[in-house]
Amino acid sequence: MSRTVLSLCDYSGRWSKPYKDAGYNVIQVDIKHGDDVRLLEKMNRTIHGILMAPPCTEFAGSGARHWKSKAEKTPEKLTNNLALVDACLRAALIYEPDWWVLENPIGRLKNYIGAAQYWFDPCEYAGWLPKDQQYDEQYTKRTGLWGRFTVPEKKALPSVQGSKMHNKYGGKSERTKEMRSMTPLGFATAFHNANK
Repeated sequence: MSRTVLSLCDYSGRWSKPYKDAGYNVIQVDIKHGDDVRLLEKMNRTIHGILMAPPCTEFAGSGARHWKSKAEKTPEKLTNNLALVDACLRAALIYEPDWWVLENPIGRLKNYIGAAQYWFDPCEYAGWLPKDQQYDEQYTKRTGLWGRFTVPEKKALPSVQGSKMHNKYGGKSERTKEMRSMTPLGFATAFHNANK
């Protein structure tokens, strides 16, 4: 029987792709697939690892100038996003997996769950990809990891695209949010290699 990995708030499936490709049983839970992590009932199975990528819209430092006005106009947005983080962390508590990890870009999530254990930029893992795919991930997007996991080995390449997510995917459209939230494949590959 293959090991089971929960992939929470991972709409694109990019972070869990290396696990699927390696034959793991990946259970992907995302509201856009009709599954709300906040309502996830306890499963009677052993969970080997948990990947967590809760939405960053209310936490990312890139939106810091809007935090005060959002808090005044729509306080429920922050509350709803914290509920997603809480639900992800609840899964780690319930299943006690061999490893678990929660990712979010630099911002204010640390105010609610403490400092991240590890920080990375996608370009630091671009070397894990085939040469024809490396350029796509030679950018910066400071991202923190919380949890219990083995830090993946870096294969860094220069950040020739700079802050690609900010430059190319600014704005508020749903497609833009999806593009900004996708886990870099180089990092996903390295993470799987370190946490099997």
